[in-house]
Amino acid sequence: MGAGPLGAVPVAPKPGVLPLRPLAFGEMFSAVFDTVRRYSGALYLPLAVVTGVLAVPMVVVSVLLAGRLRDAFEALPQAPDEPTGDQLWALFWPLMVIFGLFLLLGIVQYVVAGPLATVVLRAATLGRRMTAGQAWKEARQRIGASVASMALLYGPLLVLNVLLVGLVVLLGVATGSPAVFLLMFLLSAVVGLGGFYVVVRLAPQVPVLVLEDSTARAAIGRAWQLNRGNWWRSFGLTALVTLIGRIAVGVISYPLTMILSVAVPLTSMDLESDSSRVEFGDGTMTFLLVGYSLVMLLGMLATGPLVPLVNGVLYIDRRIRNERLDIALAEAAGIHFAEAYGYAQQSAQPAPPAPYGQQPAAPSAPVPAQPTAPAEPAAPAAAPTAAPAADSAAGPTAAPDSEEGPTGQ
Repeated sequence: MGAGPLGAVPVAPKPGVLPLRPLAFGEMFSAVFDTVRRYSGALYLPLAVVTGVLAVPMVVVSVLLAGRLRDAFEALPQAPDEPTGDQLWALFWPLMVIFGLFLLLGIVQYVVAGPLATVVLRAATLGRRMTAGQAWKEARQRIGASVASMALLYGPLLVLNVLLVGLVVLLGVATGSPAVFLLMFLLSAVVGLGGFYVVVRLAPQVPVLVLEDSTARAAIGRAWQLNRGNWWRSFGLTALVTLIGRIAVGVISYPLTMILSVAVPLTSMDLESDSSRVEFGDGTMTFLLVGYSLVMLLGMLATGPLVPLVNGVLYIDRRIRNERLDIALAEAAGIHFAEAYGYAQQSAQPAPPAPYGQQPAAPSAPVPAQPTAPAEPAAPAAAPTAAPAADSAAGPTAAPDSEEGPTGQ
């Protein structure tokens, strides 16, 4: 690649979805959706299989709880009568079980989507083709480490919240003071904000785990150090990509929910009474629960790779800025380019870049220079010869060639 005309800014090579230089915010945003568009098969086919497996327990639980939920709805009194505590509990506990199962399945899907999206992004950055089978073969080797990493991150936060809520509830029961519940709210807010900061700061955790073949504990420390000073950028990119993904899923799922509402068997109306009491027909509640559960799982499938792709792009950008990963990426893509591509070089000579997916090696100690031998003394110049008498009579002679001005050569 040539240097271009004098004064022109060299253009960084772009073998895949990312230019090999420090990335602007818009370039990182575009890279996420370019990867989804170009590598949709490698991203979504393995994740669709996992989602299909997860749909089985969701459907089974929905079918088992549909009858109880239908009975709870029909047992609710009509206005102006108020429902009792037992009636409300009979209504809400099946919904809580379904919601908890849905949350658990979402966590499983995210744990799988993290390594899968990371290995696909690696191929997308280098401009290499990747099939769904290749992506799954590489990603499944790091799923266990991803589970351990997520447990180390979210486990302490969950335990801390449970202990905090339990302590405040015990104090509230013992004292009976409403100030205790206000204290619980304030402490929960502080713990929640602190946990949110930690989660965003550790955005490159899964990419470190997968691309550097790190352990779960080491990945947390490495991600914390790598993403220093980049919190707001990490939060902004994650929030924007998530928002765009949610809007797209909402636009797609809205017609499906409308179809479900129309396809539900007609409810019967009690025409003998003044009130129109809605009673669910046979299979209506089952159809509703199963249908809406599948729509929610499809929504999770569509947005599942987005946040892991954001984390991977942030990881690549931080390593390019701090560790000159662009050189290693270019070599992996078979590209040779100059040291400077649109950003200032450091005054000190950087260490050679580590291969893509590895931490940079520690700089080696400087080697002292060896003293050179003294040069041989030059031979004395020869004495000038006497000028002829005829030349001396003709006036000053021309200077020798060695003392002339610049020649016309």
